[in-house]
Amino acid sequence: MREELNSIYSLFACTRDILRKYGPELAPRGRAGGVTFAGIAVEMVNTVLRPLLTKWHPALAEWEAARLPGDSVVMHERAWEQVDVLRAEVADTRRVLLELAADLHDAMQIEPLIGGT
Repeated sequence: MREELNSIYSLFACTRDILRKYGPELAPRGRAGGVTFAGIAVEMVNTVLRPLLTKWHPALAEWEAARLPGDSVVMHERAWEQVDVLRAEVADTRRVLLELAADLHDAMQIEPLIGGT
């Protein structure tokens, strides 16, 4: 789960950096349905990624800090009573991200780079 959260954080940080760097250029006027990369990216960062990371990063870090020396990292993580809830929320987040990607493909009138939802 640590790898999953790190991957999600990387997406968050990369998207935030792109928005900072290119700002208004990512929200051209006249796009089909008014959908833009910037609009989808801001929605993704603020309503999908940030809530997940804010909730689970500190909770998992606290559990990881309780691991005893010599205990397997993987076995310790699997023993966490919240791990199944976290896995379910990560799976839900993945589904939302795929939906947002499909919206972006439609708005940009490009072929999807990944398979269907």
